[in-house]
Amino acid sequence: MVKKKQCLCMHRGWLQTGDGMPGAEDDIHDVSDEIADGVDDIALASVNDALDAVENEEQQLDATPEESAPATPRNIIPELEDVEDPEEMVEVLLTVGEERSRRNDVKGALAAFNKAIALDPSCDMAWFNRGVLLEAQQDARGARQSFQICLDLNEEHAPATANLAILLERIGDLEGAYETAEKALGFFPGHPALVQLKERCKNSGISVAMEAMQPSIEVTQEVDMQMVEEIAEEAGIEDPEMLLQEAVHHDHDEDQTLTVEELQSAAEVVVAQQEVMQEVTPEPEPEPAEEPKPEPEPAIDIDSLVEEATACIKDGNPKDALALLKPHLKTIGAQHAGAWRIAGGAMARLDLDNHAIAAMTHAQNLEPSHAPGWFNLGSVQQRSGMTQEAINSYQRSLEADENYAKAAEKWASLAKDEGLIEAYMGAARTLITIDQSHPIKSEYISMLLQLAQGESDIIDQVAGLPPTLPAGPEMAREALNLMGEETTPERATALSLSQQHSDAVLMWKALIQQDQNEPAHWTGLARSLEQAGDYETAQKCHAKATNMGAPPAVAPEETLAVAPEPEPVDILGVGAEDTPLSEPTTEVLVSEPVQALPELNSAPEPVEAPPAVEAPSPAMDAAMLLAPVEPQQKEVEAAPQPEVDLAKAALDAAQTVAVNTPQTTTSNAISNQDVAWFNQGVQLIEDKKYKEALSCFDRALPAFAGDDAMIIRILNNRGNAYYFLEEYPKCVESYHQAMLIRPTEVRGETLYNMGTAYAEMERYKDAIKCFEQAIPRGLGDEAKRRAKDQIRRCNILQKAVDKKRKKR
Repeated sequence: MVKKKQCLCMHRGWLQTGDGMPGAEDDIHDVSDEIADGVDDIALASVNDALDAVENEEQQLDATPEESAPATPRNIIPELEDVEDPEEMVEVLLTVGEERSRRNDVKGALAAFNKAIALDPSCDMAWFNRGVLLEAQQDARGARQSFQICLDLNEEHAPATANLAILLERIGDLEGAYETAEKALGFFPGHPALVQLKERCKNSGISVAMEAMQPSIEVTQEVDMQMVEEIAEEAGIEDPEMLLQEAVHHDHDEDQTLTVEELQSAAEVVVAQQEVMQEVTPEPEPEPAEEPKPEPEPAIDIDSLVEEATACIKDGNPKDALALLKPHLKTIGAQHAGAWRIAGGAMARLDLDNHAIAAMTHAQNLEPSHAPGWFNLGSVQQRSGMTQEAINSYQRSLEADENYAKAAEKWASLAKDEGLIEAYMGAARTLITIDQSHPIKSEYISMLLQLAQGESDIIDQVAGLPPTLPAGPEMAREALNLMGEETTPERATALSLSQQHSDAVLMWKALIQQDQNEPAHWTGLARSLEQAGDYETAQKCHAKATNMGAPPAVAPEETLAVAPEPEPVDILGVGAEDTPLSEPTTEVLVSEPVQALPELNSAPEPVEAPPAVEAPSPAMDAAMLLAPVEPQQKEVEAAPQPEVDLAKAALDAAQTVAVNTPQTTTSNAISNQDVAWFNQGVQLIEDKKYKEALSCFDRALPAFAGDDAMIIRILNNRGNAYYFLEEYPKCVESYHQAMLIRPTEVRGETLYNMGTAYAEMERYKDAIKCFEQAIPRGLGDEAKRRAKDQIRRCNILQKAVDKKRKKR
């Protein structure tokens, strides 16, 4: 007989112990003595992790990359070539299975253990490991059968006992899980996870028989059923379906076709199962003397019992309802969704929420299209504090019945109470789709406008580019689509927030004509005028509103980034009286590589600004961008960077920005390879390989956390690379990120380059601001002359844009 091994398996995986099989411990001679000495913390922790699985929920498949067909079929075991002794073969197969499992070759390991079972059906370790692998492949029925056979062969197998308890709870057999957990506590006395499992399943009255379980794995391979029947008959297997279900795991060459050899391999395992079952089945007792047969009991109508139990619940007697159904849930009611649903409702009314959730989940798995069932399950989950699970159940209810407004209302209410903005918006949209006149419509419109206004207010306080892609205009447009066409302050606000400034100004003027003494109308008009660029008139409107009692308007801070990008302008369409101009000339100077640091743990040497090397612009043939001059390395505290949560700020009506100071890394250990990535990126820019340069800078960037000077250099060079790739928005963003690190030390060269990128984007006003701010920040005389020339060109181009707009 093959020597036995003990192992403890984690849920959906094995625990690596020593050098043996994942989860396998050293051989032991007296299992009961070893268990009495206790179990190590790692083994106990693995059981505890396994017990965290959600009760009776459908297990989600992990996304794994598609495996290519193996070069050699999985059932080929080269290690058996020189082995003749059957017992030694089994030992070799167990070792091969362990080795393959360590390489994550699940199918190869399963093939090895199946061969071991075919050679020695009494090998409990082979059955146990087969159960672990089948559970990992989502074959709950096969895993349960394998664990049970392992325990029939060796009832002292502690890991199999613990794994079976966990599996039974997951599939909904709470009574079986309770009994098995009691046995497992004999091996792991007082283990808190097993104690909790036992407590959850206590007095549940819910069990799922093996016969009631449907096959967990669908047969996807091509197979000749006549061949299946012939091989089943040859092997003495009465039910060909048993052979077919087992054969799913024997597609050794993974060609999606079950061959004769693979079917015969599956038949060997099925025959081994039958042999073990015959051995462990006790001898039948002598038949007692014939007694008068009792009167046959009348057939039980489960539907009638469900109706009677439903009436009991309506009458306020959930205990009687549960008593009616409980004796039949494991027999004729095992596959009856209504019985489980009503039983779950009775349990919920008796405050047995855990059992109620398990019963209702089983019912919905049997009948997923029952919308009220999902709604009731979500209600119990919500009461138990399972917020996300409850939302999922309400969504499943609406999938089953898209007009089930009650579920959408509970979804919206829960999301609002928990502050889940996106979930609330989804629920509100669903409700409005169901009922256009639902009261939530006005509330939802108000929330959209609050979010959009809050985002707009915060962006006004943040210098430069917004920290996130603005979503306010889109929300405002959604609010407009939900509103009527009448003239209201809400619609005027929505027009302004959706950047339809002209229409917003007209509507505010119409509102002022209706009521000239309302300060809110004057304030709204002022904001719309500001967005449209008419600041002088806007200030007059603010003054008017202030005189009427409105709070004074706060002047926005001057920021680098200004109005949204103007519409593209056809320069060729400018009138004859305008002087034809080309777009602003562009230029970039690329820094030379930085010398690699001499030692891994030595402090980095200051990096000097190297001489510039000219590189041609892809857009123009004229001048070049200025190379950004990084400041000399010195001790400067990092400037606080605003980090904003637009959605939360809008809902709370807060207009302050939370400031977090980045942590500085005190370690000076920077790999020479990291500097090499930076140097290589610089060289690649000189070689006009801009995409490759970006990749190098991205690799170098994480290594210099805390080194502001190097981060600024890397970001500026990234901006240069994006410029050459003509990806100007990303170019501007990269320069802007560099500027935020040390705002007070921004050099004129960086602002000049940023302005050139804005000009390429035809954002001439932004470009002008950059050039104007660059002049007093350290530019040389020649650079100042070019900056002034760029300002002149951009002013002319902007006038052409404005003129073309007026003609429309």
